[in-house]
Amino acid sequence: MQQMGLRESKKAATRLALATAVLRHAADRGLESVSADTVAAEVGVSTRTFHNYFSGKEDALIYFVGVMLERLAELIESRPATEVLWDSVEYALTEIACSPDAEPGQFMTLIRLLVSEPALADHHTHDGVVSEQKARFEGVISARGQQTELGLIERLVFTNAVGTMRVALEMWTEGLVPAETDLRTFLGEAFRLTKSGLAGPVPATPHQT
Repeated sequence: MQQMGLRESKKAATRLALATAVLRHAADRGLESVSADTVAAEVGVSTRTFHNYFSGKEDALIYFVGVMLERLAELIESRPATEVLWDSVEYALTEIACSPDAEPGQFMTLIRLLVSEPALADHHTHDGVVSEQKARFEGVISARGQQTELGLIERLVFTNAVGTMRVALEMWTEGLVPAETDLRTFLGEAFRLTKSGLAGPVPATPHQT
């Protein structure tokens, strides 16, 4: 049993390494330039092994999305039950973006590709594994919002939180943030501004010129 566990763990690590490599190359050169041969060579496996795990590069990216959804669900579940949904989602997104192995530019690429690539949208709609993870994630969000399914407030919270992170990461990767400001602090400021509402006068911040 232990040997089987180790084998499955190694397979899971290889699958994630391949998916991460696809995302990294897509961030550097665009998804159209990514090849299974290059990704497999980087991870140290054969192209045949890549195709044993994924039908193509789109499939690999969708798997990465599923991993992120599962991690988001775990982080939100770890928060106090009395915490408001926005704060729980902010915490989860910040922890993922600021994890030691995270690369802001890659997250930006993933968000952009999910919106702009028809092939990814099609995979995202029909992939059973990701659908299962998406359902679990939505269940966690709904429960935190005291709803049996995703309602207006839950959808608004998550959509606006992801949008906030996207804008902040865009500024971060484009070098529009003072060098002395760390990413966690900048994300916190961005989430604070969105949470407080943007209809009134924009408050002065250290990052405005």
